[in-house]
This record gives sequence, C-alpha cells and structure tokens, in this order.
Amino acid sequence: MAENYFSLVVWTNETDMDNFKDCLESIDEQEYREFELYILDNNPSNDIEVTIKEFFPDIVDKVHYRRLKKNNGAAYAYNVGLHFAEGNYVVFFGQHDRLSGNTLSALNEKIEALDNKDCIVYADHDELVGLDRKNPHFKSDFNKELFLQTDYIGDFVCISKSLSSRLGEFNEKAKTSYLYEYILRAAFKNEPIVHVPSLIYHKRTSDRAMNKEERKAAEYYCKEHMALAISYLGQEEVFCDGRIDASLKKWHLNYDDSTFRRFSSNYMFLRDENVKLYTRNNVKKMYAYLCQPDVAVVGVRFIDRGFKVDNVGYIFDTDGAWYPAFHGQSLFRDTYDGIGSMPRDVSVVDCGCCLIDAKVYRMLHGFDTRLTGQDAMFDFCLRARKRGFRVIVLPRVVARWKDRTVETPTDNHQLLMEKHGDYIQKGDEFYNKNLPIGMENYILPGTQEQKEEV
Repeated sequence: MAENYFSLVVWTNETDMDNFKDCLESIDEQEYREFELYILDNNPSNDIEVTIKEFFPDIVDKVHYRRLKKNNGAAYAYNVGLHFAEGNYVVFFGQHDRLSGNTLSALNEKIEALDNKDCIVYADHDELVGLDRKNPHFKSDFNKELFLQTDYIGDFVCISKSLSSRLGEFNEKAKTSYLYEYILRAAFKNEPIVHVPSLIYHKRTSDRAMNKEERKAAEYYCKEHMALAISYLGQEEVFCDGRIDASLKKWHLNYDDSTFRRFSSNYMFLRDENVKLYTRNNVKKMYAYLCQPDVAVVGVRFIDRGFKVDNVGYIFDTDGAWYPAFHGQSLFRDTYDGIGSMPRDVSVVDCGCCLIDAKVYRMLHGFDTRLTGQDAMFDFCLRARKRGFRVIVLPRVVARWKDRTVETPTDNHQLLMEKHGDYIQKGDEFYNKNLPIGMENYILPGTQEQKEEV
C-alpha cells in the first residue's frame, strides 16, 4: 500500500532536449507510482511542453507544466514548486539527471522506517557521462563538519512538506547555493536530515577539463557556499574565514582561535607519552574547533612509517569491532572523495591525542574506569554523541605513535555491548555500508589503491 505521495519538481532552463528526455524516461520508469511531476520552464520555446505531452499521454493529470513569467533562477522556480506541490514530500533534482527505477520506492521505504517523518532526505549518487555511470559517491549520514566545507549532498533532495512550512522558502538571493542554504538552515535548527545509502540518483556531468568560463562559475559556486557556511557559524558566535580549494569543489574554513589560553580550565588536552606531534600550535588548532557549542571531542590524524596513514578517526561495525579509518593508505594520494584530509564528524577518535570539552567531560563523569585504551575512548565518544554532541577529527594536526600496544580484552567488548549494543548494532552512521569495512576501508573494491595493498 502506498504510504506517501511525492511531488517531483524540475526547473528547466537552457535545456538539452536529449538529456531532458532521458530524465523524463527515468521518471516514467518509476516502480512507485504515487507521484506528480511539476515542470517549471524558463526556456524561450515550447519544446518542453510538447515533449512532456509525448512522454506522458496516459497520466496527464499527474504531470503539470508551468511556464514561468520571471527568470529569477532555480530558487524562485523551486518556491513556485513548493507552493503548488500537493504531495506530502517534495523532491528536487536536475533537468538533465536520471533517477533509478527504485528511487521513489527507496525514499518511501526510508521515510516509513523513521520515527520523525518531518525531515530532509538525501541519497548516494554516481556520475553519468554519456551512457556510462562512473564515480560512485557513497556518503555518510549527515556530517555537519564535512558539509560546512563541501556540498557533498548535491542536487537531489527530498523535503517533507510540513518541514518546509516551518523552514520557509528557498533563498532567492542565492544563485547556486539555494539547496545548500536550505539544508544548512535545517541543520542549525536541529531538524532531522537523513540519508538513503543507495545509488538512486545519477548526476549528468562531463569528464573533460573545465574551460575558463566554467572555472569562473565553479569559483563563484565555492565562494557563495563558503560565505553561507561562515554566516551560519557566525550566528552561533563561532567566527571564521576561509579560502577556496584548488579543486574548486570544496573550501577550507579557518576557525578563530583568539580566545585560546594555555592551561585553561575549559578544555582537557590528552596526549599519550608515546605519541609524537609533528605540527605546531596543535592544541590551539584543535581548540578552534572545540569552540563550536555542539562539539565535545576533537581528535587528530595519525601517520605510520613508510608515509602511510595510521588512522583519521575510527569506524566500527555492527559487532562492535573498531577499525582505523584510511589505515595503510598513502599520504601522497587523495583519499576516497577527498574526505581523509578534511575535518569531519566521526564516531570515535584515537585515544593517543585529543582535546575534550571540560564541561562535557564532567557531565559524562569522565571515562569509564572499567575500560582501557581505545575502548575507553570509544565508550566516551559514543556517550557524548548520545547526548547530542559531535566528535571531530582534524587531519591538519598530525601525530604518530612511537610505540603502541593495542589491547582489546574480551571483558571490554562485553561491557561495551552491554552499554551501547543497540546503538552499535545500527552501524557507524559516518561510514557507508556499501564500502568495505575492516582494516582496508574507504576503498572502492577493484580500484588501484586496493590492488596496491594486496
């Protein structure tokens, strides 16, 4: 039985008709049929209207075409779509992209499994180059710190109509970042943002190098997105500036650390005697991230001999075993989707070096003395996350274990499962289930990186 009715909203402007027909074909092939389609057209000709009638002769009542009188950009068009949408969920996506046949059924299944259905939903996606699907982007569940530096969520978003009533309209002043701003707005209001870990969206792209105009557009895209991230942080009195990455796909935020004081009572700096730090002003850099009101722990990147990564935080499986993220990967090669070198939310950081908010430490009554080493840190980070705090890993601060003995007594594991079993069995929310888990992680099966490790 159908549970939800979806309004699909597509803005058409400077449309490539062949790619648009491909998009329409993917809509027509949906397994889940409880939907309506709104096409909001800014093209000068009537080709779009004619094509729609050819594609959907039997479901005219579910397909709505509206020629927009104003060409005020996508945000304006999406606001028109929100106004007229009759579904209880509104799905926005690009005019040249494709949906999988099970896209709407996957969204419906995810929504029905939620306790709070007033939410924003996004999904994994890959890239469509001609007829070829390439570069799968397997994402984490909502990762606030990562999202503040790159729009990893992208162009495919499903928003509940009731939540949109609370959040309001899209910001029509935003030329390229209207969806990004909307999700930021939801995140800073603590509205639920959920993730479908499946490749149900296919983003049309090109594998050729950008020309001068495209590079200029990409630079503007980053600047507009970065300005919004800085603005939202400023509203929480977290101040920073930023710079655009050379890739023109992300940006780097520099948090203000001017309030840092050595030996202050508002933080705890933990460093094992066997850990060596390689960067300067380490505590100061970590403190800048700890100043965010929802951050409890800031960890660092650990390197190993042979110019390899030891860990950039930890991931855990549904049995409660934890693994060092990006372990064994080269320091000189980019990591999966570039996230190994970016500050991001993680479930657990390395116990060898971290900074902890002293108020949170007291609130949680410190570490569980029945646990040792990394297990004690695992427990502390999970307890902090359950109380609504975030755990961040900061790759720009680099450390190395001079000598380390890893001990995971059976009693530790049993106690962890007793305390956090229900949470652990759901899996690590920051690690996509489609990626391999274990000592070799964040590597797509069959890629060169994996072959080099064999």
